[in-house]
Amino acid sequence: HNVNDAAVVALDPHSGEILAMVGSPDYFDARVSGAVNMALAPRQPGSALKPFVYAVALDPTQAEPWTAATTLLDVTHHYVTHDGQAYTPANYDGQEHGPVRVREALASSLNIPAVITLEHIGLPALFELLHRLGVDSLDDPGRYDLSLALGGGEVSLLDLTAAYGALANQGYRVDPLAILEIRDRAGNVLYTPPETQRQRVLDARVAWLITDMLSDDEARSLGFGRNSVLRLDRPAAVKTGTTTNFHDNWTVGYTPDLVVGVWAGNAGHEAMQDVTGLTGAAPIWHATLRAMLAGQPAQAFTRPAGLSQVEICALSGLLPGPDCPNRRLEWFIDGTAPQEEDHFYRRVVLDAATGALADEDTPPGARLERLALDLPAEVWPWARQRGLLLYADLRSGQAEAPASLAEAPGATLRLTSPPPNTVYRLSRALPGEEQRIHFTALVPAGAGTVTLWLDGALVETLSAPGYETWLAATPGAHEAWLESSGGPASPHVPFEVQAP
Repeated sequence: HNVNDAAVVALDPHSGEILAMVGSPDYFDARVSGAVNMALAPRQPGSALKPFVYAVALDPTQAEPWTAATTLLDVTHHYVTHDGQAYTPANYDGQEHGPVRVREALASSLNIPAVITLEHIGLPALFELLHRLGVDSLDDPGRYDLSLALGGGEVSLLDLTAAYGALANQGYRVDPLAILEIRDRAGNVLYTPPETQRQRVLDARVAWLITDMLSDDEARSLGFGRNSVLRLDRPAAVKTGTTTNFHDNWTVGYTPDLVVGVWAGNAGHEAMQDVTGLTGAAPIWHATLRAMLAGQPAQAFTRPAGLSQVEICALSGLLPGPDCPNRRLEWFIDGTAPQEEDHFYRRVVLDAATGALADEDTPPGARLERLALDLPAEVWPWARQRGLLLYADLRSGQAEAPASLAEAPGATLRLTSPPPNTVYRLSRALPGEEQRIHFTALVPAGAGTVTLWLDGALVETLSAPGYETWLAATPGAHEAWLESSGGPASPHVPFEVQAP
């Protein structure tokens, strides 16, 4: 798999003592740049930064803190980078997973929810936390985009492992300590490290919640399967990271008294071949922890005061309503438990002959009770692709409604395709008339007549049942937007078509 280098750091999360630091497999092997200490070299951490993104979102001092049960919509989202480029994050498996709770999103390392979370908290808040944790290589939020949630910056393995130490010790900063003392030949002490005051940098309850999610084998089954190499014979929290094109992969994890970080890759930045954090760094992490803890009793993570378990509806993360079929217990920081009852599930009565909602003309023998899903408009296409029964389709009478149909309560008028700043390139291999651009719209209820405008000209009126159209791809820079008779216009969407 072209993996020639690896590095390991092991720390005591309470004292900061470096118990082991191996910068490469062989210092003297120049063929693999063995003299380069990869425990100290800055590299992109992939998804290994995600726990800290979510830690900011869970901070109970915020006006509206998220919880482990907060539901995120794991479907395609489009963003624009600070240099105006289109950015559309995708999950490692290439799939959308619809509504997912923060617990699943973090434990299974889903990319789209992580980017949604970073947009929510903002880059400055993440940088502030990382600096409190001792990660100083990320110094200017203005240089980065939302891709930082997936590891777009560079950190050292030593700094990142120390940052995870704060999760292991209930929120105290870990400053790595390499030298305990220096004596001369007569035994006189020449140096001891200065005593430092322990500095709390993270709410103990947040640290415990992140730990609980990272040690939840069921919650990470969506991304890694059950009983993977991430599971030890004792309580352990762990997170992997893999960068684009397999240049770096990471696994950092901990027990209550030991934190171990592993990097695997190539010191010269050559790409590995189909190696992820799960298959490259994780086996080393697993073996290192097992070896260092051999013969020691297993320890559970101590749960701090101020947390309580509440039963929730598994899909929405809200309190179970009478129609919620799947429930589970979730931990909440006191004062953050949901107060609202689940509204994702709605019991409906269908006409067996038509599949539509029953009315007064439906005979008693043809009335069928079913559970429909009343989901946010953004996930309707995802739900339809999976054949789920949507209340929105039943209400509109569109049993086979196209994916672009919206008319969503609370939605705002906007183009959902093309994504902002998309660049299309025409092909010489296809006739020009066959190269067209797909325009789709999200339309709020009561929008009235919806018109599509392109470069200042009205080009088409969009109407139900499908708010979509295809237009010829004409070379040049373009700008499209929507106008409606019942509300404000949509944001303008720039895009470009390049000649072959």
